[in-house]
Amino acid sequence: MKLLPALSGGLVRLERWASRALVALFVGLIVVNVAMRYLAGSPLVFAEELAAILLVWLTLVAVSISVRDKAQIGVTLMVEQLPRQVRQWIEALVWALIAGMLALLLKAGIGWVTSPSVGFEQVITTGWQKWPFFVIFPIFCATALVHVLAHLREAIVKLSGRLE
Repeated sequence: MKLLPALSGGLVRLERWASRALVALFVGLIVVNVAMRYLAGSPLVFAEELAAILLVWLTLVAVSISVRDKAQIGVTLMVEQLPRQVRQWIEALVWALIAGMLALLLKAGIGWVTSPSVGFEQVITTGWQKWPFFVIFPIFCATALVHVLAHLREAIVKLSGRLE
């Protein structure tokens, strides 16, 4: 069953492209706003708010990528002193706990984005509804969960001693 690693690999390629596009949009928006402020004397009214939204999206996409790449900071000083088999059990347990946490956050995030209170919120400068911008949170939880489940699968395979 190599579906999870394949899905995780496909997702991370998509996330890398999305992060590049978000960086380009963010930088482009800031450059245009600065140009409008100093050349035309009138900055874009919505630029700061949209830039903040883009930055949140970029952050969550980048965190999901870092989960896939196992690029988070970890304190392993004590765990590294344990026997290999115990380390493997701890690794599997940690991935399982993270998966559980992300599943709960995904459920809560979907409930939050679809709640009536969020449906009434609007972006101040444009009047657009906010819920489409908030959708990044459940998307992040879902993509990070796929990456974590792929890591959990790998940890279980190592634990069982099978080579794939």
